[in-house]
Parts: sequence; structure tokens; C-alpha cells
Amino acid sequence: MTSKERILSVLNGIIPDRVPVSLYKIDPFDENSFWAKHESFKNLLEVAKKIQDTFHFYRPKTGFFFSSPDSVDVKVEEFQDTRISKKIKLTVETELGPLTRIARQTLVSSFEWVEKPWVENHHDIEKFLTLPYTPFKPDISDFYKIQANLGDRGIMVVALPDPVGVCGTLFAPGTLSHYLSEYPSLIYRLVENFYIRLKDLYTFISQNIEGAIIRIRGAEFLTPPTLPAEYHDVKALFNDLIIKYDRVLIEILKMGRKNYISYHWHDNISELLPQVLKMGPDIIEPVCNSIEKPNLILRIKRMVGENVVIMGGLTADVLEFRSRE
Repeated sequence: MTSKERILSVLNGIIPDRVPVSLYKIDPFDENSFWAKHESFKNLLEVAKKIQDTFHFYRPKTGFFFSSPDSVDVKVEEFQDTRISKKIKLTVETELGPLTRIARQTLVSSFEWVEKPWVENHHDIEKFLTLPYTPFKPDISDFYKIQANLGDRGIMVVALPDPVGVCGTLFAPGTLSHYLSEYPSLIYRLVENFYIRLKDLYTFISQNIEGAIIRIRGAEFLTPPTLPAEYHDVKALFNDLIIKYDRVLIEILKMGRKNYISYHWHDNISELLPQVLKMGPDIIEPVCNSIEKPNLILRIKRMVGENVVIMGGLTADVLEFRSRE
């Protein structure tokens, strides 16, 4: 089997020649990736080319928070702060004053370090809610070029957030739940705002992309352990801010061209998983056994039954403390 055949076999309930395995977000055939630019990854990428089943992550260029680029004027300033890093400051003017975000990018990491998030107080949320929204259809012509270049070596993965997933990026890590506790009406308005925008984007993606995995992320921002213990009715909150919107977005994808839906969600998923399964995703990920939860995969497999693919991997503690076998 080719890698593409192997992955599609699993997604369609057919026993493959072996379980698909990969470095997931690392595409060894992408010569412009962060990893391809570093000599230290050379051996790893060469091995991956030979044996892995590749998932190429594709993120459509969606404008400023999914609004047409000409609807919001974004001022971009760059500062070279060290020989290997730079800071990028983004500024937008709103009816209630400016909003800014400062992030640091380095040549030695594929991640950005956000030094100043968009939202630092409830006034910033109010500012953000005044920003205009004009529906925008992104240029995805490169999607099919990349898909053709990947060929039978793997499958395309279109990475999309849900409304809570977008909200989570506005705040410093872990603080969304604080604002939900202090200013619930503002957070609910913010989630609804992003749902309206994402509904248009999901409709466009569903009608114009085919043969890919659509990966939806965001639920982990408002589920334990990110969500503090004082939220006694986690299921109700999960239903109000996540399931309510994700259900419709998944329905939109299902009404479009043939794709597979992956629901990305971390940590304590067992109690809330039945609500997610009702939405009908094709894949749940990541589900990983660990030293603390050695039988998690078996437990989740019993819950999802025959119709949902479990995607997982090795956790860091397994790599660090278990044997090579």
C-alpha cells in the first residue's frame, strides 16, 4: 500500500497492511519547512521520507480574524532584537482605541512566543467586539498544488479552529477561563462573534476542498484541566460554548465535498466524549497512553466503537522513561 492508501483504508474501516505512523506535523517532503532549514533534522527527515505516512498541514490565509483584508487596517512593525530573533508588533485601530499584539520569532524554534496578547483586560474584549467583519473567501489555489506534489505519500490536513479555539489565541495562556468567570457575557459574545465568521469560512472550505482531513481544534481551551475546578457544571459549559457551535460547523463540512473530520482535543476527554461523538467526527486525536494513564487508548476505543478512528502517539514521558521497546 502507498501511504495515502494506508491512511484512507483506516478512515474507511478497511484493515491496512500496517498501522499508519508519522511525525504528524512534520512533512519531510516540504523543502520550505522549519525543519528542512536545520541540518540537525537531516537524518530524521531522511528516515521519515522512507517510512512515514505523511500528514501535510495546510492553513488557509484567512485575513484578519477571517475578515476581508481590506476591512481592517493592520499595522505591522518588525524589530530585530537579536541575531537570531525578531519581534513583530501588530496594531489595529478600533472605535474604542487601539489593540496590539507583540510576538517573538526565532530561527531556532517553529513556535512564536507571544509577549503581549491581543487581550489584557476586559476593555480589550470590548474593543475587539467593535471590529468590522466582511466575509472573505481565501485564495486556496495552492492547496491542490501541494496536494498534487504530495501525491500518494500522504494526505492533506486542513487546520481550522472552532470559535473557542480562536478566543483562546486572544489571551495569555490559561487566562480565558479567568475572563469567563469575571466577564461571562463578554466571552459569550466573543464566541458568538467568531462563530458567525467561521460559519462562512467552513462553508467555503466544505465547497472548495476535497480529499483532505479537516482538523478542528479549540475544545481544550475550556475543558479540564485548563478549566479550573470551581466550574462545577463543566458539561453545561462545554455544551453552551463548544458543542452548540461545533455541531453546526461539522454539519456544514459533512454537507460539502468528501473530506474527513478530525476532532483535536487534549486531556480529560472521557466524561465529555459522548457529547463529541454525537457530532459524528471521523477521528478523535490525540489519544495517548502514558505512565499516568496506561490504558487510556483501550478505554476510549471501547467508548467510540467501530465508527471512529483513534489517532495518538507517544507522550514525552514515555520517550524519556520507558525502554526502547
